[in-house]
Amino acid sequence: MKFLDILLVILVTIAWGVNFVAAKWALEGFSPIFANGLRFAAVVIMLWPFLRIIPGRMADLAIAAVALGVIHFGAVFWAVKLSDGVGSVAIASQLNVPFSTLLAIFLLGETVGWKRAAGIALSFVGVLALGLDPTVFTYWEGLLVMTFAALMYSVSAILMRRLKDVRAVTTQAWVGVAGVIGSLLLSFAFESGQLEMVEAAPTSAWLAVLYSGIGSSVIGHGGANYLLRKYEVSVVSPYFLLTPVVGVLAGVIMLNEAFTWRMALGGALTLAGVLVVTLRNNARSARLAEVAEDRAAV
Repeated sequence: MKFLDILLVILVTIAWGVNFVAAKWALEGFSPIFANGLRFAAVVIMLWPFLRIIPGRMADLAIAAVALGVIHFGAVFWAVKLSDGVGSVAIASQLNVPFSTLLAIFLLGETVGWKRAAGIALSFVGVLALGLDPTVFTYWEGLLVMTFAALMYSVSAILMRRLKDVRAVTTQAWVGVAGVIGSLLLSFAFESGQLEMVEAAPTSAWLAVLYSGIGSSVIGHGGANYLLRKYEVSVVSPYFLLTPVVGVLAGVIMLNEAFTWRMALGGALTLAGVLVVTLRNNARSARLAEVAEDRAAV
């Protein structure tokens, strides 16, 4: 990777990692689902010029956008709301990698070798170790909801693969639209006091919502999409493992969170398992690409 692109991928991981703290601050003024709707309102405003009707693709776009913008990110806000700290949920968010592999096995019939199986098992053992930490056990519900959020991210990633012919920025804009409409409908159905929250929310909560939408979604995901279109996944994806590390450090520095040795152990096990799965997935993709090239040359 070029030096400037290395700086960009580091910026992306920082944007994503700090977003866990931003979510915590946003929830000091807003309820989880309402906060998610406000977050994506900022995304829609920023990406409005890229919103396009894609003939024949709108059904797939709608399903993927709801899965990602409403369910996944809504669950992330709920997980942060249920948790006293952000470090553990930041680590658990990386379970999307083994979940994606498991979905490929069950839905696409892929086979898995012992190395990937060991990596998957190791990542889940790490999250289990996190949950058994007395500091984390008091908010195990947040860890469970973040695990669900990671699963939904994996589902949305599979749905997004059908949209490779659609510009990434257009897809992101439609995710924003779904996030606004779906979240606000759910918020007014199951939450209350939205107008009071808008009037009483501190400036820090509004700034956190804006950061979550612009910093994490527009800049973070936009930068990631740019890098993934320019480089092989195997080159870029290992850098993304820095995201939970940044999330943990941000929690310690910005929220004065405690970081115990059990959290360190659970985090190390989870990230080690995710790294193994990531590297093996990348190696498998490279082999499949070589086979496809060989067949095309025959």
